[in-house]
Amino acid sequence: MKMTGKPLHPARQRGVSLIVTLMIVVLLSLLGLYGAGVLVLDTRSAANDFRARQAMAAAESGTEQGLSLLNANRKRIMPGGLDFNNDGTVDNAWTTCGSQAWCLPVRSGDRANWQFINVTSLASQPTTGGFDLYLLTPVPDADPDKVNGSRLVYNVVAIGRSADGTSTATLKQGGYYYPLLLGHVNTPLAAASNVPLNGNYSIVTNSDRSNDGSNLPVSAWSNGSITPSGSFATCHIGDFSGTGCPSTSAISKAGQVGEDLVTDPNFPPDLFEFLFGVPAAQYQTIKEDAEVVADCNGLGPASKGLIWVTGDCNLPNQDVGSKEDPVLLVVEGAMTANGSYDFYGLIYLFKLVSGAANMQFNGDYHIHGAMFVHNTMSLNLTGNFVLEYDREVLDNLSNGPSGRALARIPGAWSDVQP
Repeated sequence: MKMTGKPLHPARQRGVSLIVTLMIVVLLSLLGLYGAGVLVLDTRSAANDFRARQAMAAAESGTEQGLSLLNANRKRIMPGGLDFNNDGTVDNAWTTCGSQAWCLPVRSGDRANWQFINVTSLASQPTTGGFDLYLLTPVPDADPDKVNGSRLVYNVVAIGRSADGTSTATLKQGGYYYPLLLGHVNTPLAAASNVPLNGNYSIVTNSDRSNDGSNLPVSAWSNGSITPSGSFATCHIGDFSGTGCPSTSAISKAGQVGEDLVTDPNFPPDLFEFLFGVPAAQYQTIKEDAEVVADCNGLGPASKGLIWVTGDCNLPNQDVGSKEDPVLLVVEGAMTANGSYDFYGLIYLFKLVSGAANMQFNGDYHIHGAMFVHNTMSLNLTGNFVLEYDREVLDNLSNGPSGRALARIPGAWSDVQP
């Protein structure tokens, strides 16, 4: 069969080709624009993710610095704030929490019971981005008989930001000051050796042992023999004259072993572990949390918390520590003191190698707290002084942050969304 239609004119053929070509060009242009848009979105998404990671890294750096700051400055935490200059005065004061972004980690109904400090004296900022650091702690309880939790529990809150400031991230990490002293100190003197009490000193006993159920006064505790002689005497605080224990009201004295001198067959085999919760062979774990010094020349009324002396300790001619902020003093060498001064806290003579624990206190020196001698040492205690068991001093030593170490609270890390 023969076709009768006429073929398209060449001009018309060129017109159709042009239209098809234009349509293809438009489609390709639209595809190109779409691809460019996708590329821009991917670039923006990658940039946003990068800035978010910058902000998160800055916030993580902030929380780590906050924990390090708390650990390094635990002796500078005061009820009113932080003493960064170490001059005994508050440099950063607490402010009660409200609706501030850094208080968001605390439940809204409880924020009025928390307070915060904005820490501005930071050691360093990240190389990219930055952060603002806040320390949060509970408001002190009005009951003076309760432990001041505002100095023991913290939320470290860091608000990180990207280098261009367009992205932020808020992180919170909880921290807690746990006690270094785990054993109950119920006696003014404890020594894992024979205890020759042959000086001219007095020991004011722990008159109330109701916390361990015995209700017996204890002046000295040992697994060896305790032999009073010379002008030595023990007494209750009510019979203490202010300078010594009168012989007429003494519980124990030369030739008289009273019920307060306790020889205990169940005495702890490791007195260091009894006090600190770790064996003596692992003493470095405690020493790492101490202020380590070669001698006692720098001690004074402002001293507080755990201080570890690697040599002999000749206490200076001034008071050491205070009732509110006592000292936990670990001494590896011999110990001496002279003059009518006061020491507040607990003294622990510690050497792993066997030898004498030489302690000489003269001139009416007064120790408020307790004195312990490690198992490998033989006590040689002489002089004219007063060793007074002081429950308030020992409680303050256990309950204040200066005598504790910092640990993270498990599960207390969170990424806080505003």
